[in-house]
Amino acid sequence: MPAPTTIRTPRLELARWREHEFTELRAVLDLCDAHLRPWIPFMRDEPRSLDDTRARVAQFIASFDEGQHFRYVVRDRGTGAFVGEVMLLTRGAPGTLEIGYWLHQDQCGRGYAKEATAALLPVAFEDLGAARVAVVCDEHNAPSIAVAHSLGVTFDELRELVEDGAPVRLMTFVLPREVWLERRA
Repeated sequence: MPAPTTIRTPRLELARWREHEFTELRAVLDLCDAHLRPWIPFMRDEPRSLDDTRARVAQFIASFDEGQHFRYVVRDRGTGAFVGEVMLLTRGAPGTLEIGYWLHQDQCGRGYAKEATAALLPVAFEDLGAARVAVVCDEHNAPSIAVAHSLGVTFDELRELVEDGAPVRLMTFVLPREVWLERRA
């Protein structure tokens, strides 16, 4: 079964990216650059041009259609305000989907990341048949680590990489399908 194009939670709507949203994405990334740059690897390629941002959103759409990566723009259901992005990425070990997320700087501290990422677990396990879900984040990103823990994941490994000439230590947390099913029972 394919991933749903729209997911609703009590406060949020997660919807696959649409072509016309590239201008809003560009504005949000420009506004939130300093907030996101320390934690989000794709920010090292920012700022992109408006045309490059359009192409990036087109790639999000194509990847979703091809069943590769499932990226959702997150909006407040009441106001339609842009909250952030959550995603299920098919990178890493076979059978593993990685959950990623980032929030607009004005939307932090409201529990939105927890609510949006939790909504991806049934998609990962039920719709897409993942054997496990992984969350990967910088060891110094305490809010992101808190979101990972809220999903019920357990620490798996610490990896050190070199990005842009500097060491980065990434923590990987995992949630096996069996554990998720037991918790739902």
